[in-house]
Amino acid sequence: MIYYNSRYLSEKLGINLAKWKRWSREFLDPDPLGGLQSGVTRQYSLRDAFKVYFGGYLVNTLKFTIPEALTIISDLTPWLRANGFFSLDTKLRQSDQSARPIHHLYICTLGNLQFAYAIRTIIRLDKGGQIEEQQTELYSVALINANTDPLSAGICTSAEVVVLSVLYNRFCKQIMQ
Repeated sequence: MIYYNSRYLSEKLGINLAKWKRWSREFLDPDPLGGLQSGVTRQYSLRDAFKVYFGGYLVNTLKFTIPEALTIISDLTPWLRANGFFSLDTKLRQSDQSARPIHHLYICTLGNLQFAYAIRTIIRLDKGGQIEEQQTELYSVALINANTDPLSAGICTSAEVVVLSVLYNRFCKQIMQ
């Protein structure tokens, strides 16, 4: 297993070291090998590093609060694990762009730290047709904390969208350079 330290990750990802460490304290359990005064550098697995990066993205870019981001990460962790977002050797990073699954995450805020999610995985994208700008998508939907698609059913009027595949690939590319 490969491990990374805070300084390496903050440099590779272009995130201020103090901000990275703050996010680490917020999004990860306490480091079992060291505390603030121990002098032992925290080591991050890919899973932990991506959790911190994703949490930071939710807070910094999408403007969720820390408690909201923690709830989102907690809700999505089983799906992320099952779909290869916590491993380096995954179909998410295949060299053939057309063979990669593309996952779009829709985060619907229901209030009081409750969210519903629809994750659309594009199975096929057909370009063209009668109108050049027109495209047809075939996708599957995974629902988390919802019985029906919250957007299609009108449960929420808008949603924050994250293209998880692109975010993960950018993360992996940056830490591997």
